[in-house]
Order: sequence, then structure tokens, then C-alpha cells
Amino acid sequence: MYTWISETGRLIEQVRIVPKGESTRARGRIVSAAHSDHRAFSVEYEAEIGSDRAPRRVQLTVSTEEYERTIDLVRVDDGSWLLDDPTDTRSRVGGEGVLDVDITFSVYFASVIIRRLDLHSQPGSVEQRVLSVDSMTLEVTEDSVTFSSDDEKVHGITATAATSATVDPDGFILDVAGLSRRV
Repeated sequence: MYTWISETGRLIEQVRIVPKGESTRARGRIVSAAHSDHRAFSVEYEAEIGSDRAPRRVQLTVSTEEYERTIDLVRVDDGSWLLDDPTDTRSRVGGEGVLDVDITFSVYFASVIIRRLDLHSQPGSVEQRVLSVDSMTLEVTEDSVTFSSDDEKVHGITATAATSATVDPDGFILDVAGLSRRV
């Protein structure tokens, strides 16, 4: 079980990770108090991470005072993603070869990308396409992210932020300077 808290104390993420053979299952929640940038919300998620360390399925439910929405993202055998949205409409999202899912405000999903790319164990740099999910609206877009690592930190540039993180030997984020830390 991992827990991260923002430097302001207004946002907490907690996830429980359970090994299932060569894959893992994660169940987590992000909870945020109201902020000048956004209203209060919570996001519950379940994710299946395959033996290739890439997400196979991600289900998300966002709750605010005004609404609750759920989406389900599933990577199918041909490598494409299917999205079931709140209206029960199924559509293809993302282009060919998109493996990762980046969720705003989620430290866990950033750790999944770091682990899959092995950036915690060796210096490197990679630019790739990901499915980006907005935590507030659950809108899904395809975006480009850049990750690099050196002997001290993993650096990331996503659609919403540019950060540097300290990670543990397993690739899970310990802290993102000025933003959040594992407790």
C-alpha cells in the first residue's frame, strides 16, 4: 500500500497493489479538497497491469458535488484501446502503440510509466504517446510525454506538468519536489 500527500495537504492518493501471477491489480483513490484551480473531487480507480508492466485495463470513477462519472479503458489484443464512457458508448481511443495511461494528479500512474520504461534502474530518455485522462472530467486524449532519468531523479514532461521525482529502487515515486511526497 502506498500513500502520497500533496505539499499543500489538499490532495491525497492511496493505492493498494496486489500481485496476480505475473501481473498486478491496483485499487486506489485520489481525494482533493477545493482549490483555487478546481472544485473538490475524488477519483476511484482500478487498474490491471500486465506482465509487460503496461496497463491492460483502467476503470475510473470521478465524484464531485455536482456529478459522478465512470469510464473504462481496455487495451485489446491488437494493442488498441477501447473506451466505455458514461453514456455506455464504446469507442476506440489513442493511436497504434499507445501503452500507457497518464492521469492528472496521480502519482501512481506516473510510477507505472517509470517502472515500465525501467527509468528507475538505468539512466535514459524516451518520448512517447500516452492516453491522458483528466481527473475532473474523465476526458481522454492522446498526448506526448517525455521522461528521462539520471543517477538521482526521473524527470517528466507531460501534457499538464514538468516535474522531477525521486523514486525508490522499485520505481515508485518517493517525492515530487514542491508537489507531493510519499508518507
